[in-house]
Amino acid sequence: MIDHIAALIFDSENNLLVLRKKTPDNRKECILPGGKREENETDEQTLKRELLEELSAEVEDMKFYKIYYDKAVFEQEEDFKQTTYITKLEGKNISIKNEIKEALWINSDYESKGIKCNPTLSLKIIPDLINDGILKLIHKS
Repeated sequence: MIDHIAALIFDSENNLLVLRKKTPDNRKECILPGGKREENETDEQTLKRELLEELSAEVEDMKFYKIYYDKAVFEQEEDFKQTTYITKLEGKNISIKNEIKEALWINSDYESKGIKCNPTLSLKIIPDLINDGILKLIHKS
């Protein structure tokens, strides 16, 4: 099973940060910042390492949110455990690097803007964030 630690990072307007990875097949699905735990790492060590690698950002604070189980999008449908943390970064600037193609700030109407998120994010995490009052529900007219 893939053990993945992910950051739920929000801006001042409660938009959620999502990323598009560089992939050989140019996949469009957005994912949360974070990554796989390395041997003997704690959740905090994993998240700090991954956010430094992906966003050139330091973690100021992280608070456990929820654990999700699904099939991995990028790893041949392997079983996948994603532990999520509401994360505050030091400073306001991020700079994408390494395998990251694009960083986007989304709210609940992301699909109407043509943004696609991976199934765990779109079917489980975002609905939970809306139901818990963390991600603002945008009413479409």
